[in-house]
Amino acid sequence: MAFQLYIPKNLEFRDYIAIVQTARAFADGYDKKDALRLCAVIGPQIEVDYRLVSDTILSKTYNQEDFIAEFLSPELLGNRRLLTQHLLGQCYFKSVSPSEIVVQWQQIAGHGRWMESSHPLKKQVDKTSDGRTYMEQRYTKIDECWKIAGLKPSMLYESGEFEDVVGEQ
Repeated sequence: MAFQLYIPKNLEFRDYIAIVQTARAFADGYDKKDALRLCAVIGPQIEVDYRLVSDTILSKTYNQEDFIAEFLSPELLGNRRLLTQHLLGQCYFKSVSPSEIVVQWQQIAGHGRWMESSHPLKKQVDKTSDGRTYMEQRYTKIDECWKIAGLKPSMLYESGEFEDVVGEQ
């Protein structure tokens, strides 16, 4: 059986732009530890399935506030010494309907723990861990705005030890 390329026939350009902008705002919300930015792009509920990349993050459905509180907590991305950069590569639309779009992104999630420094502009990295994944995001249309309603990454490979980077506060 040959690979069948999915070309959505009902994807309007404004929806494409909205999805790209929403995904970037989501990544920036993680990296800048910005709860308001995350709140703007996450739906009232978000289903998270990280089982393919982490034994510590269970498959779970969160309301918006609980998701932001957990993922920006000091134990995860809110760790004050943890710097992250989530880079999104090309996207692949897996399905499109008037109320739901499923997109898979190529993603590099870079994580670094910086050492305390007396110089505010000089951040030296102590430990690093980079994860290469395919990140599947499910979007739902709420009040004419696209919101992220699901996350499901699958790991390609990882360099470094994420637990070592996040571990110390």
